[in-house]
Amino acid sequence: MNWLIFAVLSATSFGFYNFFTKLSADKFSPTIALLIMTGISFFVALISTVVFRISGQELIFSKNVIWLPIMAGLFAGIAEIFYLFMYTKDAPLNIGTPLVVGLTIVVAVLLGLIILKESLDINKVIGICLTIIGLLFLMKS
Repeated sequence: MNWLIFAVLSATSFGFYNFFTKLSADKFSPTIALLIMTGISFFVALISTVVFRISGQELIFSKNVIWLPIMAGLFAGIAEIFYLFMYTKDAPLNIGTPLVVGLTIVVAVLLGLIILKESLDINKVIGICLTIIGLLFLMKS
């Protein structure tokens, strides 16, 4: 299956995630909401791992680089706390989410350039510049 299909499915799922995060932000303490969300995420991961195993797909595990998903989980938890706090401070969904996603793009691109030595062509530069311009417009709202 083409990776773009997974990108669209992921983006759609994140859209619903943002929507329900916003709706729940003022109804729970951010840490309680994070516990519930990560608990459910763990359950989804557990079920999908069992399904993958039963279907015969190879489950890869590498002790040498286990710190990579640990760091990803650490930063996801930290980001989620800040994200929930943002919505408890009445950030509108139509500004808060694009602002976070746009800044996420900029940070990821910079990490890719600086640490992974990824290339950057003119189309990517224009896209990043448009993202930054869009962020500036959002911050003026």
